[in-house]
Amino acid sequence: MAKAIETRTVVGAQIIEGSTIRPAVKSINLGFTSPDRQDPVTQDTLFCIASCSKPLISCMVFRLLEQRYLNLNTPIGQWLPAYSKPRLLDGTPTPPPTLKQLLAHRAGIYSQKEKMTAQQLRAIRDFRITLSQSVNLIAQQPLQSRPGTHYAYSGAGYCLIGAIAEKATQQPIDALLDAQLCKPLAMSSTTFFPDLRTGKSVATGGPSRMKAPHLLGESLKLPLVGGSIHSTAEDLQRFARMIADRGMFNNAPVLAPTTWSHYTSLPYTTQRYGYGWTRTMQGDAVVLSHNGSLPPSQAAISINLRTRQYKIALWTLAEPGNSRATSTLRAQVSQALNGK
Repeated sequence: MAKAIETRTVVGAQIIEGSTIRPAVKSINLGFTSPDRQDPVTQDTLFCIASCSKPLISCMVFRLLEQRYLNLNTPIGQWLPAYSKPRLLDGTPTPPPTLKQLLAHRAGIYSQKEKMTAQQLRAIRDFRITLSQSVNLIAQQPLQSRPGTHYAYSGAGYCLIGAIAEKATQQPIDALLDAQLCKPLAMSSTTFFPDLRTGKSVATGGPSRMKAPHLLGESLKLPLVGGSIHSTAEDLQRFARMIADRGMFNNAPVLAPTTWSHYTSLPYTTQRYGYGWTRTMQGDAVVLSHNGSLPPSQAAISINLRTRQYKIALWTLAEPGNSRATSTLRAQVSQALNGK
């Protein structure tokens, strides 16, 4: 990462490698908060963690399950009437998806990994609309497959999860994230709306096709539920330590043992993606991981549940449009996360 900053591939970065067997560590802070290379990244610099938001949101949902606000197997039409009688692309009626299927990307909601229409793209990339407006756009789309039958990674599906959580608790998603996760873990720098945090700087990379959310100022309205949380490596370390310690943080339970086991399990044995995490085996160890990309922001997190080691990397790209350099660096980060 230091070399990537020297060659101006990366603008700034935060890195942490630690283990719950040892005390928490300070982040390694590299580079600058913006391409003008004036202000250095510090431990307090916020980074957009992109799709690494999903493990946090899924954990928040499991907290709400414990509190009986939600049920994984309830059809989502209970909270979102537009999904009471959904249809497939050819007009065929189909049963509504469940919250479990949304979390594991098997709900039939369209995927950003496939070609999207302008309306589908706007629902998850126009940060000037509200979450309610985003969900209305998503709900106008027919389901791409019968719920439960097909894996399709879907940021739109996580927007629906956010709306469901809001309906069930009558609280906005940012307040829910704060109450259910940030306060129990003392994560004081984690939010969907970084400009509301006084005195916090936000890492900015080079220009991309889409303006970074935090640059919109007061026009920022959309909490992209599975894709636009802003945080620091040290805040994420607190989250990682809780997961590595089987739901415990500072000797207090954040997730009950049975809830933690469910949260870290695989709901569908035919896919590696579980409840907000990719779950793989490295030898006899279960490893939870996730990558994030909302150009110019990039993120990666990995937690080994046997060794209780975790690795976190947050960085901003200088040239988000340089796909070759981006892919090369991401492959190097992936190797480092996997101990290679």
